[in-house]
Amino acid sequence: MTEAHWYTEETAWRKAHLRVGYALLTFIVVAIVLSFFGRYVWLTVPFLLIGIAMIGLDVKKYRMRRTHMNDRNVVQLLKWNLLYDLISSSVLVSLVSALLIFQYDSLALAIGLLVWGAVSDQVSRMFQKKLKEHAPLLHQLDQERQK
Repeated sequence: MTEAHWYTEETAWRKAHLRVGYALLTFIVVAIVLSFFGRYVWLTVPFLLIGIAMIGLDVKKYRMRRTHMNDRNVVQLLKWNLLYDLISSSVLVSLVSALLIFQYDSLALAIGLLVWGAVSDQVSRMFQKKLKEHAPLLHQLDQERQK
């Protein structure tokens, strides 16, 4: 596949990831707010669907980048990035689900969720920095997005 095709795929993936990410953020904020008022188990189902969509997008990102990157070190980095993304999404879904289901210790779960989000963001940035070193197209996309 050509670089133009990869550019189009990467742009479409980023837009879809952004939409699902905003929906996930909305549910997390709603979950934190509602957790202080009681149990809202019914919100767990749509949240799990959004979590599954997020995991699906992570796998799609891995497959898309794997087809365009053939260097052994980059492929290994992509595998670690996929594993990290899957673990991160699973922990996030678990914490928010616990926040919605269990009525006790909502503040501790909310703080844990915020800490996990901060740590997750830093590790994700580290992976992206390493990937940008090996794939100039990813660096170019980030520069265009920042304009």
